[in-house]
Amino acid sequence: MDFKLFFIGVGFLIAAYLIYRNVKNEKPSSEETNWEGPTLSTYIGLWGSVIMCTMVGIGFIFKSLPAQI
Repeated sequence: MDFKLFFIGVGFLIAAYLIYRNVKNEKPSSEETNWEGPTLSTYIGLWGSVIMCTMVGIGFIFKSLPAQI
């Protein structure tokens, strides 16, 4: 097992969780929210970052596993 790749993957998953905690209760700015909150492009970018960090983290964790179990 490659521990370096494993901990890189765990780091990406932690980053995804922290971004998720930041964005989960916010809504994009609109008339409904009195123009408070992130812009729509920032909101979509944050959700994209959560998805990408999660996929990359899982990929690194799978890559760290030995080829033969």
